[in-house]
Amino acid sequence: MAFALEGMCRGNGRGYVRLSAPGVRAEDLYARAVAANGAEIACAVYPFGFPAEDPAAVRLDGDAHAGDGTGVVSFVVAVPLLDGTDLDVRLYGRGTPSNEPLFSFPFSPLRSKVRSRLTYRFHPEEAARMRDIDERRRHEGLRVFVPGMYPIGGGEVSCRFVVRDEFIPSAVYDIAVYDGAANRIGVEPIVIEDAETASHDDPLLRDRERLYSIRLPESARTVCISVTRRGIDGAVGNFACLLPPAYEGYVNGARDYTRNVHADGAYPQWLEKHRASYGDLEAQRVVIAGWKHRPRFSVVMTADGSPHAEDAVRSVLAQSYPDFELVVVTPEDGEAPAVVRDDPRVRSVKADGNDAADLITAGVCVAEGDYVAFLGCGDVLEPDALYRFAAELADHPDADLLYCDEDVLDAGTYRDPLFKPGFNRDLMYSYDYMGRMTVVSRHALDHIDLPGGEITPAYGYDLRLRAMEVAREVRGVPFMLCHRRAGTGTTDEAARGEAGRRALAAHFERTGVRADVRETGACRYRTTYAFDHEPKVSIVIPTKDHADVLANCVRSVLERTEYANYDVTLVENNSTEPETFAYYERIRKESDRVRVVTWKGRGFNYSAICNYGAAHTDGEIVLFLNNDTEVVAPGWLGSMVNFMARGDVGMVGAKLVCHDGIVQHGGIWVGDNLCGYLGYDLAVDDPGYMDTMRLPWDVAAVTGACQMVRRAVFDEVGGFDEKLAVVLNDVDLALKVGQAGYLVVYEPDAVLYHNEFTSRGRDERDPAKRRRSAGEYERFRMRWNATVEKGRFINANLNQHDGNFKLTW
Repeated sequence: MAFALEGMCRGNGRGYVRLSAPGVRAEDLYARAVAANGAEIACAVYPFGFPAEDPAAVRLDGDAHAGDGTGVVSFVVAVPLLDGTDLDVRLYGRGTPSNEPLFSFPFSPLRSKVRSRLTYRFHPEEAARMRDIDERRRHEGLRVFVPGMYPIGGGEVSCRFVVRDEFIPSAVYDIAVYDGAANRIGVEPIVIEDAETASHDDPLLRDRERLYSIRLPESARTVCISVTRRGIDGAVGNFACLLPPAYEGYVNGARDYTRNVHADGAYPQWLEKHRASYGDLEAQRVVIAGWKHRPRFSVVMTADGSPHAEDAVRSVLAQSYPDFELVVVTPEDGEAPAVVRDDPRVRSVKADGNDAADLITAGVCVAEGDYVAFLGCGDVLEPDALYRFAAELADHPDADLLYCDEDVLDAGTYRDPLFKPGFNRDLMYSYDYMGRMTVVSRHALDHIDLPGGEITPAYGYDLRLRAMEVAREVRGVPFMLCHRRAGTGTTDEAARGEAGRRALAAHFERTGVRADVRETGACRYRTTYAFDHEPKVSIVIPTKDHADVLANCVRSVLERTEYANYDVTLVENNSTEPETFAYYERIRKESDRVRVVTWKGRGFNYSAICNYGAAHTDGEIVLFLNNDTEVVAPGWLGSMVNFMARGDVGMVGAKLVCHDGIVQHGGIWVGDNLCGYLGYDLAVDDPGYMDTMRLPWDVAAVTGACQMVRRAVFDEVGGFDEKLAVVLNDVDLALKVGQAGYLVVYEPDAVLYHNEFTSRGRDERDPAKRRRSAGEYERFRMRWNATVEKGRFINANLNQHDGNFKLTW
């Protein structure tokens, strides 16, 4: 058979070679690229035309022989661009008994580069018809593509790739990974998802889509992934090839995507754009003059001899809001900054002792304002700081404790911004996120005892915890108003950490909460709450078929759960596979913790199934768990139950990760029309923005894949809304819990794997499921859009629709 090589070009990690031959059909051919060392890489063959297509159209697509009566057919073979080896590309006929190729041709990195440039230069239209034909013909057999690469620490990345093929349940795939010289890289692919999906073009046809991950070095390199469906002749296969620029682009793209505002190098430009100008300050003074009620602020600042004390004083005196006094407190033998001596708004006070607690207490005792603000020595306020606090009080007159956003001022550079959420009790129990610049009402100060000297290193944290106990409302003011001077503050971190631990323990004692507080990092705390008894947890697992997936889930729960008082209820719904029912019989015999109940409804209604399951359990606490999860941390259940000792907590969620060490769920954000995961695609050990992936904090919602709720609260809010059959029912339940006055807590110590879409597949490619989802989304939006409070969990200066805490410009 006379094959002819008619053209060649390169692009996106592939070489595209146009061939022709008489009496063949491209769909009857497959190819292999064989390297000098014998390594074989699966390649795909793409016809230019479509079945029964008009010959004129086929000619325009690229086959110049179409309709010319010769019987010659043109097609394209896609070949990997390996920069370290020549390839011998071999064409085979599908189903032929001989292993001998029908045709072969050499493919060289250097020669192909030269020929490709000539094609682009002199025959650009031919290059356009060849290049990316694999992207235009996605339905042509098996596809392999890389959606992303994610840093996972230790100098490695998770390289994720998708294998998409026709749905054959028994199909087995052979996967090999090579470097640029076709040397085998010793990595073991991990399956992240394995789902049956509707075809892109025909919802009646089914595809199988598997998402894999391999660990690779972080530094840029050439990598080629070859996938072959195992069969008689291995005729079905394809590859994905990344060259160093693309490799580096994926890694840098993931870094940019997951980088939060704290590490955003553009922050100084953002601040320049958003801080108050001279004109803004004049306009503020006009607004202030029209206010009927203007609270008076006392700004208390201790002068400890810092060379930057005068800068702090000047920043207070420059305020656009006029109703304040500045109280500067010095030790008996200290001197106030010279700038304070001639200004009637400033009072200089000498304390009886030299301890920081003595100084601050002395200032509070002489302060005459309605509100007392605390400013660190050397810290600098924006000139509209008091105006912003007064404006917040005008809208929230019951606020007794207020705080603002802050950054670090380091040798004239503004860096490390902290854009804080609204009041977050569990984040405050994790560390003092409110920061130094806080405002406390006279009402609150009159109802608390000021901290004593034994807590001096954590005086501010102790004061804020005490104020929380009596505050009618706590408000975060979402403006960058305070610049903390680099190098100032308490230098003895160990003393500050221990003092903070004692302050938090004392807070729990004062509020009647039995708790043990331990320091788990620098000024970071974990609290174990005490129960009168060990509450029973009923784990409810909705399930349909996929017995192997369910078995992994149940086995992990039974073998890796340290918490003792729990049982497992499997809610069977419409299974058809005999293996499923055989598993039910087996697991009931193996474990007296497990039982099976049968929901007899039709179709799939997650809400109804979960409500049914919960009604058939008796635990004080109900945990809804997906059947495609696996327990990782043995303390997972106990760490979640821990929060249920507090009556103000109604729901707890877990950290869900993929098997490659990438976070899938770290809580859920809810915005106008949208919601999504917090911490999505971070490495599992990444602390996250403001330590929110490492420490517990309150969130808008948590996923139903692992969702714990107090039974009394579940009943109070009416359980799951059964009109939300599939989408957003878990978020809806969490929002109802929050609306009822309970906290929803994210607990990152509870770690589970989640193989999402493995048991149910994806809905977005099925028209009927899309229509149903659209109706449920609309129901959810109608119920909750009006209640979304901007900045409640993601600061108002940040993108409200991004779970990785990005600046909004």
